[in-house]
Amino acid sequence: MIVPINKVQVRQDEDGIWIAKSQTLPGCHAHGRDRGEAILKFQEAAKAHLEALMETGRPIPAAFREKFILAA
Repeated sequence: MIVPINKVQVRQDEDGIWIAKSQTLPGCHAHGRDRGEAILKFQEAAKAHLEALMETGRPIPAAFREKFILAA
């Protein structure tokens, strides 16, 4: 798990879609048909988001600097 589950906020929008995001990883969010799918997709999006930050040389958020290592 990239982002601890207790750091992921999940809400349901007016159309019934579940949206997951985290303040520890600004700019990253995902949605799903239910709460579980939204969280799962968010974890996948978080990994891709962090990899993109690393590959482009942009700063990694402080919460992930020591924990996230891009494997070759």
